[in-house]
Amino acid sequence: MGTWMIRAGRGGVYAKSWVEAGIVGIGWDFDGADIASMTQDQLRQAYASAHPGYSAGKLGQAVSQTSKFAHDIAKGSTVVTYDPEERLYHIGKVTGECVPTDEIDGVTYRRAVEWKRTAPRDLLATSSRNSLGSLTTIFSISPEVAADLNHAAGTPASSAAPDEAVSDADDDEARFATYDDGIERIKDRALSLGWDEMEQLVAGLLRSMGYHAEVTPKGPDGGRDVVASPDPLGLESPRIIAEVKHRKGPMGAPQVRAFIGGLRAGDRGLYVSTGGFTKEARYEADRANVPVRLLDLDGLVKLYVGSYDKADEETRALLPPHPHLVAGID
Repeated sequence: MGTWMIRAGRGGVYAKSWVEAGIVGIGWDFDGADIASMTQDQLRQAYASAHPGYSAGKLGQAVSQTSKFAHDIAKGSTVVTYDPEERLYHIGKVTGECVPTDEIDGVTYRRAVEWKRTAPRDLLATSSRNSLGSLTTIFSISPEVAADLNHAAGTPASSAAPDEAVSDADDDEARFATYDDGIERIKDRALSLGWDEMEQLVAGLLRSMGYHAEVTPKGPDGGRDVVASPDPLGLESPRIIAEVKHRKGPMGAPQVRAFIGGLRAGDRGLYVSTGGFTKEARYEADRANVPVRLLDLDGLVKLYVGSYDKADEETRALLPPHPHLVAGID
């Protein structure tokens, strides 16, 4: 049965909802047909009928990936999906058949999964991280990478060997998968920065967005690690006050509340936490009476990639991007 990776949409946007709902899914549309009972030829005919304008490459990719989901993955198979915001690989067992659905965002067919454990990306070997960056939506995971995932999750490695992975993504899927993988590799690099370098990175990001930004002198700063303004003197509004926390573990409501309490009239707050935020912390920011933006590692890196071409040389030197991401995706 093996171990299979299934991407939760572009950028892993559906990972949390899949785990909460106890499913994995695909988004290829076969007009609700019972794809589990179809041969590959029947799948191709059904997909071509539903999408008459698609190229042979798109048809082939959809049929190949759908066949894996409906036929190759069986009850009892181990499946893995990735949440980029939490930097966690979720690992579970398939417990249900492939059935059509129109009740879940981005999913046309689903399979029930019992999600059992998680593996932090930061605990994986570099070779495993690279292997999990395949260009396809569904692919088999090698025994070595499956063992590394299980080790990172604190469980014994499975001896089941998956089928050989096949690269069959079309151009669009390959581009987006390459983008997602590049983002994760930049996040890996960002986590290796020192706390002072992370402050400089945030200041550089704000400068690339058109602000005059500087890191404040060290000492008691009241949550003012970086100050940015539209003018060099810092007199014009809106003035952005940024606090930067570069550590493991999410920031909670008390820290965000204290930061908001230190903002003055006319300030705009930016709280950067590479360890993320709790739900309670996000609630504090949402109900603040001044504009406050919480930025986790995923959001920070994506903003950085989007502004890279406008960044100064000092900022670029702190965090060189993956070569596929310099120009971004149109």
